[in-house]
Amino acid sequence: MEQKLYFGLSRHVTRTVPVRGAFVAGVHCLVITLAIGVLSPITAAEAAAPPSPTVAAYDAPYLGSPSASNPAVVGVAAGANGDGYYVLRSNGEVDAYGATNYGSPAAQGLPLGTTATGIALDSATGGYWVVSSNGTVQGFNAPFLGQPLVPPGGWGQHPAAVAIAAAPDGTGYYVLRANGAVGAYGVKGNGSLAPHLHYGTTAPVVAVALAVDPTTGGYWIATSTGDVASFGAPDDGSPLASAHGSYNGVPVTALAATTDGTGYYVLKANGEIDSYGSTLHGSLAASKALAGGGFASALAVDPTTGGYYVAVDVAPIDGYLNPLRAVTSLVPQEIDQGVDYCASGPIYALGDAVVTNLYDPGWPSGVFISYRLSGGPAKGRYVYVAEDVTPKVVIGEHVTAATVVGVVHDAKTCLETGWADPPASPEHGAGHLEYNGKNSTAYGLNFSSLLQALGARPGLPQPFGPPGPLPSSWPTW
Repeated sequence: MEQKLYFGLSRHVTRTVPVRGAFVAGVHCLVITLAIGVLSPITAAEAAAPPSPTVAAYDAPYLGSPSASNPAVVGVAAGANGDGYYVLRSNGEVDAYGATNYGSPAAQGLPLGTTATGIALDSATGGYWVVSSNGTVQGFNAPFLGQPLVPPGGWGQHPAAVAIAAAPDGTGYYVLRANGAVGAYGVKGNGSLAPHLHYGTTAPVVAVALAVDPTTGGYWIATSTGDVASFGAPDDGSPLASAHGSYNGVPVTALAATTDGTGYYVLKANGEIDSYGSTLHGSLAASKALAGGGFASALAVDPTTGGYYVAVDVAPIDGYLNPLRAVTSLVPQEIDQGVDYCASGPIYALGDAVVTNLYDPGWPSGVFISYRLSGGPAKGRYVYVAEDVTPKVVIGEHVTAATVVGVVHDAKTCLETGWADPPASPEHGAGHLEYNGKNSTAYGLNFSSLLQALGARPGLPQPFGPPGPLPSSWPTW
């Protein structure tokens, strides 16, 4: 069968891995599943649609997508009976394409430091539910049935809500948290990964995606390192099992089940899709259509054709991209000299730069990675990534927005990132002279604004004391 990718992308080679096996207790990978089927003839409107970097359609009708601007795209859900699809952005905005828009959390605004993380269709009403990182669930033409509210705090104490999946019959939904816990609302729970997840020194493992099996009513949970665990659903395999238990460093970002119950698909950050029990329709990785620095963020199956939609987070500002785009369970902490986050995963360079430093004993864990930007509005300025991070670069290395500069090495701990002073001993954040130990500096607030503009969750401003001055020549966002 010829695979067609709408939106100006090319024909793809497919790979199917129909494997049945036992439940995998040790979870170490991010996984995403997809449902695929038969292609419907392309319409004149679809053929005339201009290419878009935020949604790609594989054997499914392309109906439009948001522009590649902020806020970042974090979710996609196919409409009932093939009636279009919905695209969710990190600020809670929902765009409808070929489907009815019933509203979004963006209308009321999300609490500071909170982002929308998932969207699921209610097959009974045609509406949808949206979950945010703080555990809030909002129904739009869909009944509210409960939510796992997440208090503020570090990742280890209060894992963020990362995904939502609806029962195929519309009776309710499941909410997944980063520690593998699953909350069941209006439906029966089948277990979770909460007792099984373990932290790794170079690849902290967190739950990232959830998909419901339409045949059994059970579900699958995917982890950041590529494992897929089954609960009341058949185990068809995982990227981690296919790689004989070895994580290749590419995080899993999404998971989707086929509509006929034959299996699931796993999506990775680089646009690669692995198929388990179903036919593959193509991927951004196969077509090499993912823009540099882009991040494949979400996946949804079209119930009519069996094809699927892949959403892409790519929101550049003058060559800069969200350096935290591949980090999971990103929990904002205080803004001080920079911005603190409890998190898990790889951290990219902001843009083209040269690495100037890696370590300083005065910082927690002794890590202070800094690099000097060589382009964009902040050309010549220094950026730092410090604290509980393992460096992946060397001093003098030329990096781009697609280069991983470090990996958070323990998901319970926090990192700090912001503007840095030129290299010195000891190393300092740019706002250290105005920092009193409790306040947010002007440099920290400025860097938080840049991260938010690029699609990341902003930090939390502190109420203690004025932020101090920011040079008039400093770029704003």
